[in-house]
Amino acid sequence: MSRRDSLATDERLNALEEEVRLLWAASRKYNFDLHVLESKAQDDEDRLETVASQAPKMADIVTEQWIQIQRFEQASSYYTQWGTTWLEHEY
Repeated sequence: MSRRDSLATDERLNALEEEVRLLWAASRKYNFDLHVLESKAQDDEDRLETVASQAPKMADIVTEQWIQIQRFEQASSYYTQWGTTWLEHEY
């Protein structure tokens, strides 16, 4: 092997070593980014589970409030139509 071949081999080896360093750095960055994304995904999944567990409770509350509103409207309508006459009759 000539000196020139040896220099070319050393340069090629140095270039490959640099490429390996760059690939390791990229791999570490991608692994970190992946970890961050997995953590965010888990947080989002936990929030979704919390909201999903609250949805039936909220539906029950809305239903109960709707029933109360309807009763109030019926009572208000009844009082408006008949309440004044009944109060005048009673007193």
